[in-house]
Amino acid sequence: MKKIIHYPFLFLTSISGLIFFMAFPRLFDFRASGSTHLGFQLSGFLKAIEATALQFFKRESWQFFESWNTETVIDRYTYSLELIFFSLLFTIFIGSVIAYLFMNLPHKQRIRAKNILNFFEGIPDLLVIFMMQMFLFMLNREFNIRLVTMYGLAGKEPIIFPMIINSLLPSLFFAQYLIKVMEEEFEKQYILLGQAKGLSKLQLLFSHLTRNIVPVVSIHFKTIIFMVLTNLVLVEHMFVLDGYIQELNKLLQIHSTSPVSIFFYVGVFMLPVILVERFVWLIGKKFGSVRGMDI
Repeated sequence: MKKIIHYPFLFLTSISGLIFFMAFPRLFDFRASGSTHLGFQLSGFLKAIEATALQFFKRESWQFFESWNTETVIDRYTYSLELIFFSLLFTIFIGSVIAYLFMNLPHKQRIRAKNILNFFEGIPDLLVIFMMQMFLFMLNREFNIRLVTMYGLAGKEPIIFPMIINSLLPSLFFAQYLIKVMEEEFEKQYILLGQAKGLSKLQLLFSHLTRNIVPVVSIHFKTIIFMVLTNLVLVEHMFVLDGYIQELNKLLQIHSTSPVSIFFYVGVFMLPVILVERFVWLIGKKFGSVRGMDI
């Protein structure tokens, strides 16, 4: 019964949020013609909400599939999805490697490693992307070294470099969370029992601890997915990539675009991401049920 109510409510709140988002600029207007001071126009905002909501009931607003089902849009769509999924795989791999290496360090070196991770966590994503750009520019200008293709030119869109940049900070954040969960799990009785039986740290980490932290990590993985999505907006803009974010940006700049079109364009983009999130959640639920955990 709870799920029957939950999903329709989620759908309605999504549409309401889209209507509010499209009508929000009408809340502000210049107080008088020629004035440089903004004021609130509540009546104009309410009229914009009404006009936007009525678009969902107009037949012409639903004629959007032909404009989406073109080779250009499909190519942008598949390219952005490739970036997202490769970035998620790279985030899992790098974050896991960092976490498992950390757990095998001596205690004093762990403290230093934690400080480094905390430092990078506080750096804004935009600054990291800018610094990577400047570093690669310097290598190319001073030493004529071109490590990767950074920009999308002549219809050839790079994969490796945007994937690395897109997953750099999420992988560090994922590593931090894994380290926290692993340290808490290492204090439990079954780990102490395994140590008393003479099992090595690697055996305990890979054979026992990993399976037990999967349910907890799967819950937190939603945050990693949305961090990758947030970075994708910056990466596509700063590296002039012809991805789906650019398509959405062009769509929003067209004044006559209906909210139904925007809802469809965003929906088809988010659907695979949501399916991945649910798949990870089901994996965590399966591991949790085996161990008597309810997630």
